[in-house]
Amino acid sequence: MTNLSEVSGAGSTSTTTEARGAGDAPRASRPSARAFPWAAAPDADDAEVRVARRRWYGGAAFGLLWQALLLVAVWTDDRSVAEHVSATLALAVLYVGFVFAPEAMWRHGLRRRVVVLAVLAGYAGLLLVPVGPAAVWSWLLIVALSGFVTARLWVAVAVLGTVVAAELVVAAVVGWDIASSSGILFAPIIAVSIGASMVFFGRQRAAEDQLGVAQDELTRLAVVEERARFSRDLHDVLGHSLTVVTMKSALAARLVDVDPVRAKAEMQDVERLSREALQGLRQAVGGYRQADLDAELVSARTALDTAGVAAELPETGDAAAEDARSLFAWVLREGVTNVVRHAAASRARVTLTRTTLTIEDDGTGAPDVTEPAGSPRVGGNGLRGLRERADAVGASVTTGTSDLGGFLLRVERRPR
Repeated sequence: MTNLSEVSGAGSTSTTTEARGAGDAPRASRPSARAFPWAAAPDADDAEVRVARRRWYGGAAFGLLWQALLLVAVWTDDRSVAEHVSATLALAVLYVGFVFAPEAMWRHGLRRRVVVLAVLAGYAGLLLVPVGPAAVWSWLLIVALSGFVTARLWVAVAVLGTVVAAELVVAAVVGWDIASSSGILFAPIIAVSIGASMVFFGRQRAAEDQLGVAQDELTRLAVVEERARFSRDLHDVLGHSLTVVTMKSALAARLVDVDPVRAKAEMQDVERLSREALQGLRQAVGGYRQADLDAELVSARTALDTAGVAAELPETGDAAAEDARSLFAWVLREGVTNVVRHAAASRARVTLTRTTLTIEDDGTGAPDVTEPAGSPRVGGNGLRGLRERADAVGASVTTGTSDLGGFLLRVERRPR
């Protein structure tokens, strides 16, 4: 016969299993103290490399704009046109290498990165021949590149020290007066400034990564706690009732032949206990599935900002009627999820009134879920679930094309 301790033990096992399952979920890797995590790590996946590309190519284009000053200097000296052309072509090779060198580094370890960087730095040193002393201004690109892709702070510092020393040597060879008048003497100062900036941004990036790890860990622990709480609630609701139901069912089975009246009474108790357990389970699940509109607004803003979508959202959900807030929270969660995952939008707008919540974007739209007047309802499981929730509380869900040009999702509580 099943007893209460057995059911309690099963509940404890379930709680432990849930917690362990959440605990075994993948966690974000904490950056190494020696790491210089400016760009993609050697084991980066495709998504991380895409992010690194966006960071790099935008900054690289900006860095090359400053090289226009060097090209002006090359073409305004007293050398021949042929020498000007050869110097320009030599610089162009460096610029191409500077832009595309990270592609040869991001999926490789430190040794490969150092080799690529050394080759590019060696070539930059050879530019002294076709370009002259002004080539030191192109070495600033090597400093910036080393800070972005080397993945170790000491490498970036070593490259910076080497470049500054080489620039000082060039200044000494051409003469301090000439170096000062031509501006070459200021190149080491600019190099140190760029190197310090790269260190600052690298450390800032490391701090952002660590913050992301902390947020992931808090989320994971919250999931563990919520699973454990829900398991406890289910155990509290069902443990005692199911134990008594099992005992009374077994007793009724033994009494059905010898005392049918008492057996019937026992089965009536079983029915009553089952109904009470079912009601308790519904209450537990109902409490578990409640959503908070203010919390969802915060989450929506974070999700849209993370996805690079310009968001227009109300600061709080105070405008909504109290009996509509839970439904609006679920609609907001589903609608923002669709914007982030499927809309390819750059702008989203959430409008909230006492009885209406509207979510709009300027993305590609969702023709597979729109429903013109008179057409049968279609859509995915998310919209179907929202419609079921809305119907349960006397509200309606409509979809269509927004004023922004993308998808529109609106839920409206019907007048009572």
